[in-house]
Amino acid sequence: MEKPELKQFGDLTHEDFDRHPVWIRCHVADYDEPWYEDTDEETFRPRTGHLPAHASEGMLLVQATLELGDGSRHPGFITPALKPGDLGTQQPQIFAGGRSFGFWGGMFGVPIEERQSLYAALERKPDDVFPLRFSVDPALATGNTSGQVTGFYRLAAGTQSAQIEL
Repeated sequence: MEKPELKQFGDLTHEDFDRHPVWIRCHVADYDEPWYEDTDEETFRPRTGHLPAHASEGMLLVQATLELGDGSRHPGFITPALKPGDLGTQQPQIFAGGRSFGFWGGMFGVPIEERQSLYAALERKPDDVFPLRFSVDPALATGNTSGQVTGFYRLAAGTQSAQIEL
């Protein structure tokens, strides 16, 4: 394979997903490629091959539609999961205001400034945003590719459960 377009996770744009609706993380999928040394754990490339892609292929980022609580629809992307309801894997991202925003904050949560930036970019209040639903066109990927987000998630200290913040 000749060297493909390589993008860091944080640099992916709505336009990138318009051009290539499925991206794959290079760090595992391409370890035998001569350009592998140009990648790290945050590097993705367009996935080639027949669609739909399957969640078992590696870490995929797949174009998705996110429908806010007020019914408005916005572009975004998710990672298909092998288990239903696995928001920690799916980690939906929404494009707004020229950037992407996530809802999964791990142990530290999503900072309040980031949450406020999302509301400002969407020109919406929390009650207009949540609950939001996300889904992927079944022609793009299989696995668990839909779900619901009811706020910003933070892993509760000392547990495997998530706490929700608005």
